[in-house]
Amino acid sequence: MRRFLFAHFKPTTTLVLSFAFLILSGTLLLALPISNTTSVPLIDHLFTATTSTCVTGLVTVVVADQYTVFGQFVVLALIQLGGLGLMTVISVILLFMHNKLELKERLLLKDALNKMDFSNISSFIKGIIRFTLFFEGIGALLLMLVFIPEYGLVKGIWYSIFISISAFCNAGIDNIGPLSLLPYQNNPIVVLTVACLIIFGGLGFTVWFDIKNNLGILYNFRKKLKKLRLKFQMHSKIVIYVTIGLLLSGTILIFLIEYNNSLAGLSFPSKVMNAFFQSTTLRTAGFFTIDITIIHRITRLIMVIYMLIGGSPGGTAGGIKTTTFFLLCLMTITQIKKRDEMRTFKRHIPKSNFIGAFIIFAGYLFAVLMAWLIMLCTEGFDPLDILFEIASAIGTVGLTVGITPSLSFIGKCVIILLMFIGRVGPITIAYALGRKHKKDVELKYPNAEIIVG
Repeated sequence: MRRFLFAHFKPTTTLVLSFAFLILSGTLLLALPISNTTSVPLIDHLFTATTSTCVTGLVTVVVADQYTVFGQFVVLALIQLGGLGLMTVISVILLFMHNKLELKERLLLKDALNKMDFSNISSFIKGIIRFTLFFEGIGALLLMLVFIPEYGLVKGIWYSIFISISAFCNAGIDNIGPLSLLPYQNNPIVVLTVACLIIFGGLGFTVWFDIKNNLGILYNFRKKLKKLRLKFQMHSKIVIYVTIGLLLSGTILIFLIEYNNSLAGLSFPSKVMNAFFQSTTLRTAGFFTIDITIIHRITRLIMVIYMLIGGSPGGTAGGIKTTTFFLLCLMTITQIKKRDEMRTFKRHIPKSNFIGAFIIFAGYLFAVLMAWLIMLCTEGFDPLDILFEIASAIGTVGLTVGITPSLSFIGKCVIILLMFIGRVGPITIAYALGRKHKKDVELKYPNAEIIVG
């Protein structure tokens, strides 16, 4: 099978097919009688399989009520495989069997993991598995402190493992009930553990490898902190600074706007904690600890922007990515200041990076506008609520204002397609930008001036 795929399909096509195969397999498993407590249309099983594989979190049925333990295990497996990528998991199995990967496999993993080069691909994916198991294990142990006393040993362990994996993979799906983590909005262990898992999964594995490789210089923290910052790769610096900026700004905005609305009734520390949590979930995880259906319209619009930005490359998050957002801002500032060179952190940034960032942004914007036009015709909901649902789907976030179960058949199909695009679209675009076409004749035409604005 592996040789057939590599012989007949490009690496990007293979990646897309792997996600499609995972979704279809999950749909069939979820449609089995052993997976369900009641009968629902096949489109709902397809929706659940897609949202799990694409680690989104939007659901048309309540996972805890609709699916049996077997069905919930299928959902959890889809989340884990979708978060890491099916080809990554297969490559780990091949490494244990053969201890080596072929060139085409390394090329495919380079695109799938957003890695900059081919060096140490085998060690890289082994490290991904170690980091994943470490963070998910620690998260599950912390959640057990709350869930085991409340639900008993077996259920407490199962809920803890499920939510820990779902949080680290930025899926936002839970198997407790329809209220997500709303009942735990005053429990710092649950709220902060899940928030940290979301952040850790959304930073990207490249950043974690960079942090791990440079932590050794912190034997004298005060003197070496500056050196640690200088040692980080450019990618890691951008990801960390932008992530912190988005988390803090989102927390402040949600706290101020929702202070007497969805955060009303909470103590001041709980308001800050829950505002931080909801800002964190905008990094593409659909858990919620406040009632999203009653938030102000301005908050919904702000959330749409944050959801479209999403997390960082090479991790489990979706969206246009923090690095793309940073490059777009940098390009705008450079043009306003009329600089000839685009630079940051005392480094020159090639124009090809900005072109790639703009194309990714344009692709997302086009998909959002087309989906919005279609759903405005097929759905009878408020246009802002529809836009919120669309941004949540393509950003693989999973937050909703409550309209997901009531979508029409066409609306559900549009959301399914958006979730799929949000998960595999950036990979396809990045690969297309990396291809070089041989030119028979190199022609250079005269410059032309075009008035802009």
